[in-house]
Amino acid sequence: GRGIAPFTPDSNTLVVVDGQDIYSTIKKSQQNGKIPRFRRVRGGGELYTSDTVMQSDLFVKANIFFPIHQSARGASPGQDYYFFREDNPDKSPEAPRNISRVAQLCKEDKGGTSSLSASKWTTFLKATLICVDPVTKGNFNWLQDVFIVPAADWRRSKVYGLFTNTWGSSAVCVYSFGDIDGVFRTSRLKGYSGPTPEVKPGQCVPSGQHTPSETFKIADSHPEVEERVEPLRPSRSPLFHNKHRYQKIGVHQVAAGDGRSYNVLYLATDKGSIHKVVELPDGVQNIMEIQVFPDKDPIQSMILDHARAVLYVGSSSRVLELPMDMCGAYRNNCHSCVLARDPYCGWANGSCLSLALGDFRNISVVPFSRYYLNCSIESHYATYNWYHEDALVKSCNTSHPQRDCFHFIPSVRREHYGHYVCVSEEDGFRQALVKERLLDRQRFLWHRDRAPAVPEPCWFLLLLLVMILVELFH
Repeated sequence: GRGIAPFTPDSNTLVVVDGQDIYSTIKKSQQNGKIPRFRRVRGGGELYTSDTVMQSDLFVKANIFFPIHQSARGASPGQDYYFFREDNPDKSPEAPRNISRVAQLCKEDKGGTSSLSASKWTTFLKATLICVDPVTKGNFNWLQDVFIVPAADWRRSKVYGLFTNTWGSSAVCVYSFGDIDGVFRTSRLKGYSGPTPEVKPGQCVPSGQHTPSETFKIADSHPEVEERVEPLRPSRSPLFHNKHRYQKIGVHQVAAGDGRSYNVLYLATDKGSIHKVVELPDGVQNIMEIQVFPDKDPIQSMILDHARAVLYVGSSSRVLELPMDMCGAYRNNCHSCVLARDPYCGWANGSCLSLALGDFRNISVVPFSRYYLNCSIESHYATYNWYHEDALVKSCNTSHPQRDCFHFIPSVRREHYGHYVCVSEEDGFRQALVKERLLDRQRFLWHRDRAPAVPEPCWFLLLLLVMILVELFH
C-alpha cells in the first residue's frame, strides 16, 4: 500500500509495525520531492514530521518502546524512538559533514489543534549521539546501524550504535535508554531562551489530549536539545574501534559453559565477511572472521533469530543462513577451540562442540501416550509460542490470566517426536525459555541398552557362523 512499500528497491526507508500502528519513512507519492518525513500511516491517525526538523537525513532504525505499564512518567503511554543521520547545519570547515541523531515522539500524539498542525507530530525532539575516541579525539559521526538489547527495566536497555568516519574506520558505542530519556526530559532546547511553557516541548500528554499550540510552536522551531547523548559510564568512550568498515551489527546474549552470560557482536563488513566479537571481563576480543560471500559482495542486511540461534545474511543477489555458534570454523582443533574464548563452543569428546545446541532436555515418551509440554508465563505482556522443528504448533493468549502455556499432544505418534522450543517475545525481544527433545521411549531404550563394544557387522558374522555350524552338525 501507499506509504508502506517503496517505489524503488534501493530506497533508504524504514517501516515499523506496532500492533495496529504502522510507521514509515516512505513517500506516499513519487512526486513528493526529497523532503524526509517520519509518518504514522496506519493506526492512531496519520501524522508526519514537519519539513524543517530534519536536514537531508538517512534513516537507520526505529523502535517502539515502553507501553503504559512500564513508563516512568505515570500517564505517559510510551515513546517512539528512531535513529538517523543528517546534514550538519554548521557548515564551518572544521565541523563534521554529518551528525548522528536519535529522535523521540509520543506514541499517543494526536497532532496539533490548528489546521496547519493537525497532521503533524507535535512531540518531536532530536538529540545528537556522540561517539568519540578520548585518546585520539577521533570522531565517528556516521551512524551506520543500531541494535537494541532489551532489559526488564527499560531504562537499562542498551543501544549498540555502529559508526564509521571519513577514513573508513568503524567504532561501536553503547548507550542506555535511561540516558537518552534523561537528555530529552531535562535538556534545554538549542537556540531557545524564552520561558518554558507548562507542558514542556516533547512531553507526552494524557491519552486523548492535544499538545498545546504554544508548546508545539516552540518545539517545531527549536527541535534539537542542547545536551548530547554520550556512551555509557564510566568511560563514556567507544566499546572498541578498528580499521575495518562495518555496515551491520547484531548482538546476541549467550550463556556459556562457565555459567556466565556474554554479549556476542556480529559485525558485517563491506567485503562480504562477518566478524564475531565477544565482550569479555578484560575487554573486547575479535575471535573470528568468516567469509560469507566468496566474491566479497557487501553484506546489505543481517537479521538475528535468537530462538534458533542463526543469522540471516543478505547481499544484493542472495540470502544465507548461518549458525551463530560457527564452532566448525575451529576445525576440531583443541587449542583453537579453547583459546578462542568463544562462549558458544567447548571441547568435549575430541571435538569442538556447540554448547548452544546441547541444551535440549531429552524426554523419552511411550508411543500413543499423552504428553504435556509446559512453559511458565513470566510476563502477561509477552507472547508465548511453542515451536516443533521451527513450525508453530501453539500460541498462548496472555491477556487472560494463566500461569502456564501448555501444548497438549493427545496421542504421541512418530511425527510428534523431535525438538520443541517455547519462545517468549516482548517489545521485539525473543527468548527461548524451554527446550525439549521428545524421543521414542522404545527406540531410546533399545539404543541405550545395546552393547556398544561389538559393532553390528560382528553380530552379523557371529550369527552367520552359528548358522554354518548348525548346518554342519545337523
